[in-house]
Amino acid sequence: MKAPLADTEARPPPADDTKARNRRRQILEAAARHFSARGFHATSMRDIAADVGFLVGSIYYHFESKDALFVAVHGAAVDLMTDAVRAATIGIDAPWDRLEAAAAAHSEALNGDNAFVGVVTPIFPVTTGALRDALTAERDAYETIFTELIGELGLASGIDARIFRLHLLSALNGTKFWYRPGGLTPSDIGRQLVRMLRPKLDRS
Repeated sequence: MKAPLADTEARPPPADDTKARNRRRQILEAAARHFSARGFHATSMRDIAADVGFLVGSIYYHFESKDALFVAVHGAAVDLMTDAVRAATIGIDAPWDRLEAAAAAHSEALNGDNAFVGVVTPIFPVTTGALRDALTAERDAYETIFTELIGELGLASGIDARIFRLHLLSALNGTKFWYRPGGLTPSDIGRQLVRMLRPKLDRS
């Protein structure tokens, strides 16, 4: 006789839970499309509800406010970028090569056609308040990846690792404003931005 499933084993979710998760995902995807295309302020909850064919009240059942919905979309985008950067660095031992691979993955994800990542911009949609604090916390968590990678470089004396990180990420995030398809790929650009900072003796 087959033993009962342990608590840690995967179980099919109840039908109601599956339906709720699917609805939530639909809302997130629609919100990502609207926020990415129109921006935070120009997007209304009614726009998102109409996109998925829900009543506005259904949106508020899953997300208490537009701020909360935007934070959830931004968080999903940060998760996608985190997964891409971590995957790109697997199996690379040399610290500078690892940072180069991370920068390439960051640039590739940032400039891709994924609507979620489209909400990740160098400039937040608001300048103060709880929304900005929540977005900053998500971004800070992501940037710890680069803090760790840069910490392994053995930078020369007098080079501030925090300034190095901010300089590199500012350059990478700035590609969102000027990159156009053709010529170098986003990945190529990410690698070049690291090579510009790499000590001459470490360049291959």
